[in-house]
Amino acid sequence: MKNWKKLLACLLVGLMALTVFTACDASVGAPMGPKPSDAASAKALCDRFKKTYSVELSEKAYSIANWVAGTSVSCDTSKDKTEFYRVVKANNEERASLKGEKYATAFENLSMGAFGPDNFVPGFEIETEWSLKDDTIRFTLPKDGTYPEAMTKAAKGKTKLGVAYVVDKGVSYAVVLFG
Repeated sequence: MKNWKKLLACLLVGLMALTVFTACDASVGAPMGPKPSDAASAKALCDRFKKTYSVELSEKAYSIANWVAGTSVSCDTSKDKTEFYRVVKANNEERASLKGEKYATAFENLSMGAFGPDNFVPGFEIETEWSLKDDTIRFTLPKDGTYPEAMTKAAKGKTKLGVAYVVDKGVSYAVVLFG
């Protein structure tokens, strides 16, 4: 009887250990997460927009990707997986910074990380009027390899870009910054 209890206890401990390592995304066996750009993805964007690659902007993009991936509860994809959304509550100061294109200030206030001066523009859509909720904003990241109007508009007048990705269910969504 003692041996059965020990065996049962070991099995229970093993089962509990496995649940700790279980990923959130069962479809590919890995949870949603941030990913830095690789040389091929960065080159494709630089060639497309005729910009030089910036390590500094890529590090900032990675901070944003990490923040987006950090709370998958408020995230969703479009039905054909061409876009990835994160909805977040924001106070009036954060919303005013976004509307005034003070992105570094807004992102720091949203606890995304340290961004320094307001000298970059995101190449993804940020909706501050989403669903007419005063305290809600929505970030829309495009699937890697697509170039929405927000990205094309942000690239105008800029000389460099940085990129990182949010990977969900095996699909990469781009966080592109222009400076």
